[in-house]
Amino acid sequence: MQLSVRRFQAESGERFSILVDDTGMPLYYPTLYVTAELRGGGRAVNTINQALSAIKVLCAWADYYSIDFESRFKRSELLFSQNIHSLRDFAQKRLADTKPNLGKVASIKRRQYPVSKENQFNRMSVIAEYLGFVAGRLHPMTATSAKDIEAMVEMIKANRPRISSSTEKDRSEVHLDDALLDALEEVIKPGSEANPVTDFGIQFRNALMFTILRLTGLRRGELLNLKIDDFDFAKGILCVVRRPDSAGDPRTYQPLAKTRERSFPLSPELMNRIHDYISKYRGKIPGARKHGFLFITHRPGPSQGWPISNSGFGKFIFGLKKIAAEFEGFHTHALRHHWNYIFSQQSSERGLKPEREEKLRSYLMGWSETSGTAATYNKRHIREEAGKAVIQLQNKRLGRSSDESC
Repeated sequence: MQLSVRRFQAESGERFSILVDDTGMPLYYPTLYVTAELRGGGRAVNTINQALSAIKVLCAWADYYSIDFESRFKRSELLFSQNIHSLRDFAQKRLADTKPNLGKVASIKRRQYPVSKENQFNRMSVIAEYLGFVAGRLHPMTATSAKDIEAMVEMIKANRPRISSSTEKDRSEVHLDDALLDALEEVIKPGSEANPVTDFGIQFRNALMFTILRLTGLRRGELLNLKIDDFDFAKGILCVVRRPDSAGDPRTYQPLAKTRERSFPLSPELMNRIHDYISKYRGKIPGARKHGFLFITHRPGPSQGWPISNSGFGKFIFGLKKIAAEFEGFHTHALRHHWNYIFSQQSSERGLKPEREEKLRSYLMGWSETSGTAATYNKRHIREEAGKAVIQLQNKRLGRSSDESC
C-alpha cells in the first residue's frame, strides 16, 4: 500500500495535513492522532507534516515485516525488543528506499544512504508517541497495561541515536564570507550580464529578496510572508507579522513566520528599493493587486501575480548555486547565520556588554530572551575572539622568553 501526505486548505484559510492510502482515503489512527494530539496541542502544520512523514515510515516498516501492530495491541501484545531494533534500523532509511522494487532487479551500483542522526531521532520520537497513543486506545485495560505501554514507548525512545550537544561543528560554524556574498550580489544585480535571469522585473525582485535576507537576517518564511502593509514608508519601519492559516494566502504550503512578531527600522536606501519594486514592477503584474503579499510570481501562467511559493523561491536559490562552483554551498539560512556573525562583530566594536548584546539579538531575531538561541549564534565570534586572546598571551610570553635568553 502506497501512502502519501496530503495537504489542503479549508475555506477559513486553515491548513490541514492527512495521511492517505493509494485510493485517497485518510488512515484512521494517524488522522485521529493529528486531530487530538497535534492540532489539539497547537502544533504548526509543518510540524504535523514531519510527524506524518515519520508515521509513514512506521507504516512502511510494518508493511515490510508484515506486522499488524493495531491487531497486536488489541490482543494485548506490544512490540518486542527485536521489533523495536528492526524499527530503529528501518528508521535510518530514506523514504524513497523503503518502497518495494515490485519485481525489478536493483542496480548493484545503487547505494542507499541513511538519513541524518537528527532525522532518525525525530522519526523515532514521533513513532514512540504515536504507538503509545494507538496502544492506549486498543490495548485492553488491565492493572499493568498503562505501565506496559509506557515501557514500550520508553524502549523505542531509548533506541534513538545519540546526538551530541557539544559538537564543534554546530550552527555557529555555518557562515559565508562577505567577499562571496558581494560577488553573488554583483552577479544577480539588475542588468548584470552574468545574471541567469533575463526579465528585468524578476531580476529586481530576486536582488531585493537577497538584499533583505542579507541585511535583516529574516528567515525564508518571514521573507515570503511579508506584505506591503508591513512597511511604514514614512517612518522607515518594517513589522514582521505572524499570519498562520491566512485565508487571503492562496498558497497551500503557506510560508510561516516561526519567530515572534517584531518591528525595526530599515535604511532609507533599502526602503526606496522596496518602494521601487512595488510601484515599477510588482504593480504591473496581472493579479498582484488581489492580495498584499510583497513578492510575487512574475512569469505568465496560472499562478502569475500570486505570492511567490516556497518552491519558486527554492528554484531561485538553486539557480544561484549553479552560477559558479564557489556558490555551490550557498543556502538561505546561512545568510541568517552570517547576519548574526556581523552583528557580533559590530557589538564588540561598540563595546556592548554581553547581556545587552544578547537582549538586542533576541529581539531582532524574534527569539525569547530565555531560549538561549542568541548565545548559540554568537559562538563563532566568541571562539574567534578567544583565539585572538590566546595567541596574544602566547606571543607575549614567547617574546619575554626570547628577551630573557638574550
